[in-house]
Amino acid sequence: MPTFDSLLEHLARGTAPASPRTTSRIISSERLDRYTRFAMDALASGEDAPPTRHAEREHAAPDYAAGRKSGLTEGFQRGFEAGVAHAHADREAHEKAAGGALAARIETLVADLGERLQALEREAADEVVALAIEIARHAVRTTIALRPETIVPVVQEALASIVDDSVRMHLHLNPADAALVRDELGTRLANTNCEIVVDERVEAGGCRIETPRASVDATLGTRWRRTLAALGHPDSEGARA
Repeated sequence: MPTFDSLLEHLARGTAPASPRTTSRIISSERLDRYTRFAMDALASGEDAPPTRHAEREHAAPDYAAGRKSGLTEGFQRGFEAGVAHAHADREAHEKAAGGALAARIETLVADLGERLQALEREAADEVVALAIEIARHAVRTTIALRPETIVPVVQEALASIVDDSVRMHLHLNPADAALVRDELGTRLANTNCEIVVDERVEAGGCRIETPRASVDATLGTRWRRTLAALGHPDSEGARA
């Protein structure tokens, strides 16, 4: 074996030191305690080599049962969620439609109630007016019956409406009023050339004046119709007080 100094010397020269010649020895199997026989087929192609664990995992058969179970679970979950969402949406739509229908129904009821109230007010107003007219009618009849002298101002007003009092006039009175008017207005009637005509067709409390040129209707029925018309309530049935 070369020494360290000889190696340095050879390196300086650029040559490698000569190494001692190696020899090979063949040892018989009888001199070996144990040995492992080298299998030549270990160098064969990968097709004949035993599969490794990684290869076993790659070439393992797929687990269809587990995949089916996983798919069913996922599908059930998605279907459940979709069903819940659809149920919520359907309930909201139903509640919205029901609320709209209820609001429309309430609006219709309110409108109907308003119309009914207006109708009741009109009916009540008509009844009140009718009652007032009936009371007035009875009041007039009672007044005429209790105070027959009320015919005097009626006759005076009718005479005042005649423009030309020089013409001959005929004053038609009910028999119950004729004597009273003659006593109260006899002198004036004579001065105006007015003659009293007893007429049972004229209702007590009223009169009618006729002249060659005009006539004045101050009968009780006519005066009553005028009063009703002024109140905005024409009443043919109430023409006769």
